[in-house]
Amino acid sequence: MVNLTLNGLEITVEKGTTLLEAAKFYGIEIPTLCYDEALSPYGACRLCLVEIGSPGRSKLVTSCTYPVVEGLIVRTHTDKVIKTRKLILELYLATCPSSKTIQENIM
Repeated sequence: MVNLTLNGLEITVEKGTTLLEAAKFYGIEIPTLCYDEALSPYGACRLCLVEIGSPGRSKLVTSCTYPVVEGLIVRTHTDKVIKTRKLILELYLATCPSSKTIQENIM
């Protein structure tokens, strides 16, 4: 078992769990476009970004591909994460303006 902090909550999950799976298990929604439980995760859409590490020394990672690590600090809805997700969706919409899937994720 691995202990980590998710949005300020101390949690324990099985080794090998991804950050996305851990968040889902604890009822925290993270948006995705490319993730499907039946497929191997590859992080292509980048919408599942989360911020890991302590403030000031953090980075964004794809939660669908990043495994849980002992003592990791994860934040799923910081200003940095939300702004980056919004930018990604705006770029997708500019590239594919008639995509219903992208439009549904923006609304």
